[in-house]
This record gives sequence, structure tokens and C-alpha cells, in this order.
Amino acid sequence: MKCDFCGHSFETDKCKSGCNGCPMNKACSKIKCPNCNYEMYPEPEFKFINNLKKWGKKICGK
Repeated sequence: MKCDFCGHSFETDKCKSGCNGCPMNKACSKIKCPNCNYEMYPEPEFKFINNLKKWGKKICGK
């Protein structure tokens, strides 16, 4: 995923959940960028597309 604010690329499983101090945090799906802590909604989960991205990274060596 790419941060909308700073442009940092990261995996959604390696980031903090947003709204930690908020009483609505159980119902909120926002995540925080590990670089700048900007809160945003995660990208929709499309397993096929995510697998293609991972495969492309392996081939390109990135």
C-alpha cells in the first residue's frame, strides 16, 4: 500500500491500526502509515491483484 500523504510504500500487515485513542476504534478500519502516522483506509483486498503484485516484485527484484 502507498501512503496518500507522504508516498511511503508499506505492507498493511506491518502498520499500526488507526484510532487507538478513539472510543469507536473497534468499528474503525483505518490504518496508520508507519512513516508519517497519517491515518487512511486500507486498499480493498483483491487476492488476485495482491498475488500479481507480489509475483511482480519477485521477478523484478524489488
